[in-house]
Amino acid sequence: MVTDADRKTGPDFQVLGKAEFMPVGGFSLPNGIEVSLLEGGSQDISKIDWIFPAGAVQAGKPLLASTVGNLMLEGTKNRTSAEISDLIDFYGAHLNVQSYYHNSVLTLVCLTKDLPVLLPLVEDVVRNATFDEKEYLIYINKRRQEFVIDSEKVRNLAARTFNKVIFGPEHPYGRVPELEIFDTMTRDEVISFYKTNYVPAGCRIIVAGRPGTDIQELLTRHFGDKDWNGGLPSENGFPQISSSEEKFHLVEKEGSLQSALRIGRPLFNNHHPDFIPLQVLNTILGGYFGSRLMTVVREEKGLTYGIGSSIVSYKQGGIWVIASEVMGGMRQAAVDAIKGEMQRLVDEPVDEEELALVRNYMLGEMLREFDGPFNTSDIYRSLLEYGMDFGFYSKMMSVIREITAGELQELAAKYMRPEDLYVIVAGK
Repeated sequence: MVTDADRKTGPDFQVLGKAEFMPVGGFSLPNGIEVSLLEGGSQDISKIDWIFPAGAVQAGKPLLASTVGNLMLEGTKNRTSAEISDLIDFYGAHLNVQSYYHNSVLTLVCLTKDLPVLLPLVEDVVRNATFDEKEYLIYINKRRQEFVIDSEKVRNLAARTFNKVIFGPEHPYGRVPELEIFDTMTRDEVISFYKTNYVPAGCRIIVAGRPGTDIQELLTRHFGDKDWNGGLPSENGFPQISSSEEKFHLVEKEGSLQSALRIGRPLFNNHHPDFIPLQVLNTILGGYFGSRLMTVVREEKGLTYGIGSSIVSYKQGGIWVIASEVMGGMRQAAVDAIKGEMQRLVDEPVDEEELALVRNYMLGEMLREFDGPFNTSDIYRSLLEYGMDFGFYSKMMSVIREITAGELQELAAKYMRPEDLYVIVAGK
């Protein structure tokens, strides 16, 4: 007999218990490159990350690291740009480079059986990129046009200004590109950075999936050569974080109908004992679709279509930031509503029903993030950067399950003080 579903009562859920993380093996190549191996999955597919100390910090200026990473795939001594693209397409593979603050990561995803064909291509890209003059000029002109277009968007202006205000314009995390960088950067700088930073010193390889029994021999053949050498990448030093003394910053954009908001403060990285507990507090405030900011600022007050908050960890610090876009005339009302929700977390303990919901959401998200060897390898790569292992997430699970409303209220009182908050508005 079929009965009507009870749509007023949600399904039961169970709180996640102890997690089992994928084991990490590994080996060293003859030239000292360390290889981490996360084997798993049901398909014969492999994902390999080559991590080089070739990020914006080592570059010492905006644009340089990402330009090198993107142009590496546009031709080598042995292959043209078209030949590289055709080979990747023929084998249904994926090859790209992503540049971050402290490193650049070249990633190959392909069928395991195709590794003997595609690893020589990766070796060629890493060791023999030519940065053809024509390709370089095409790329720079394209990036310039994209920069001009992006600079018209208030959310980009607010994001750039927020980091500059929090860290200072001379700090690598606060340094943002200006239009003239496209005219002052040279191809010679690009080639020099490539030769100095895409070297075995500081390189790390992470292999995930089902790479086969000959993966060590293949990587040794193509990346273990002791004759492959180069300079020692430099971190270029870190100036002191120099946050602005002014807490309110307005970036006017003529003709804009909306204002982009960034409200937040400087913080610490994931080594700090309060980092994990603050992740729970942040989730309650604005870290998921059912958060207080979404409920109050979006649904109840109708001030914005979307709003969220996040805590970001860097090697040399961190930030807590709330981001949204509102109609220009609603700007102050939105700022007041955001601050009001932060103050409510200071004044009132979170009730157990809401806390249970957030616990379940965060633990479920953690399971999703560790779904499969490829996702797990991405997390492992991030942990390596901070000198951590999967024990960090075991601790996070314990904190999520055990933190109390009283502890969250104490954290809110400590880190949500109005005098610590910076407000950046871009628009009108």
